[in-house]
Amino acid sequence: MIFNILLLVISILIYLSFGISNFIFILFSILTTFIAAKFLEKKSKKIILAVTIIVNALILIFLKLYGANVFPSLEGLNIIAPIGVSYYTLQVISYLVDVYKGKYKAENNFLYYCLYIMYIPHLFIGPISRYDDMKEQFLKPKTFSISRIYNGGLRIVWGLIKKFVISGRVAIVISTISQDMQNYNGAYALLAMILYSIQLYTDFSGGIDIVMGVSKILGIELKENFDSPYYSQTIKEFWRRWHISLSSWLRDYIYIPLGGSRCSKLRKYFNTMVTFIVSGFWHGANYLLWGVSHGIFVLLGDKIKTKFKWLNRFITFIIVSFLWAFFIWPTTGDSLRMMSSVFTTFNISDLCTNFLNLGLSLADWIVLAVFTIGLFIFDGNTSKIIQKVKTLSPEIKTVIICVGILLVFVFGIYGIGFNVNEFIYSKF
Repeated sequence: MIFNILLLVISILIYLSFGISNFIFILFSILTTFIAAKFLEKKSKKIILAVTIIVNALILIFLKLYGANVFPSLEGLNIIAPIGVSYYTLQVISYLVDVYKGKYKAENNFLYYCLYIMYIPHLFIGPISRYDDMKEQFLKPKTFSISRIYNGGLRIVWGLIKKFVISGRVAIVISTISQDMQNYNGAYALLAMILYSIQLYTDFSGGIDIVMGVSKILGIELKENFDSPYYSQTIKEFWRRWHISLSSWLRDYIYIPLGGSRCSKLRKYFNTMVTFIVSGFWHGANYLLWGVSHGIFVLLGDKIKTKFKWLNRFITFIIVSFLWAFFIWPTTGDSLRMMSSVFTTFNISDLCTNFLNLGLSLADWIVLAVFTIGLFIFDGNTSKIIQKVKTLSPEIKTVIICVGILLVFVFGIYGIGFNVNEFIYSKF
């Protein structure tokens, strides 16, 4: 209990450091859903459930629309979306729905519920947890474990390498290309899309690795959020491997309640598209077309699948990379123009001549290539490598951690004043 109280106090203090308005928003969600869950055994439970979910969802919807400048008359209010609102809103909704369905009883201990929402390691970038999983972790007796510290440390160092060595370098190239659409289109735009696949994955999964590592040290086991997504052979498989906690949330609380796949083919298509529209909007109002596009490719499924695994993986990677264009350029119109330029502007020779003018030196390109190849080798052999590492002695693990930290210091790209907002997915 003392450990959980201390963890909650630390989480609250860290969250408060980002501004009191952040805390007001999250406290509102915590109080409304904690109290509402208590009344879900009453006759009017459907109304209570609906009203509470709608109120919390409307706050998120308003913040997403406001962030997309849908309300120009309200710009003077200078509303800043609270950090983690996209994540904790889904968590409180899943909690209410699970209590309503009788999966577990409403929580009586306010401390545990607060800690579930405000657990600081996963509040900023996920994974999106379920209450029964998290409470089980909080109730586990916490004992000192040197093995846990070593394993958590290894995970943290791997995340730091992804974030600062790989993602940090790619970010420079993406910034250079995206800020000059007039000169950097065609082959440059395609390069940006492919590199953004690497940047987003290493930035997001790197952050998750740090969260998982810190949690492991604290004795809390979170569910994995990635499973080598760029080895997927279809877009449907990609969504089973990418941001798993969001994909499973959308499946359990949007897709299945709509009827899932146990219905007519037309209704199944409708359910799929609605789910991906919600996914797009969750990322932001500007990403609706991105969500719709993914929904279409999921419905196409095996129709664009060949008998060659390597080709399927290549096609899926290119499709996913192409659609990341909506994340690179500031507006949907800009993204569509850059996507079309790939087919209308043939300047590959210009790119080959000028790639050293995109912000990275030759040495940086070599470092990026080496570590990216290492990343994909690791992703292709994750389970084998993890099992092997687990059998290593503490001395060897210490050496690996020290070498990893040294690599981050020597090859890492980071600046003064780095903060959690520099993780891409903390902005969603």
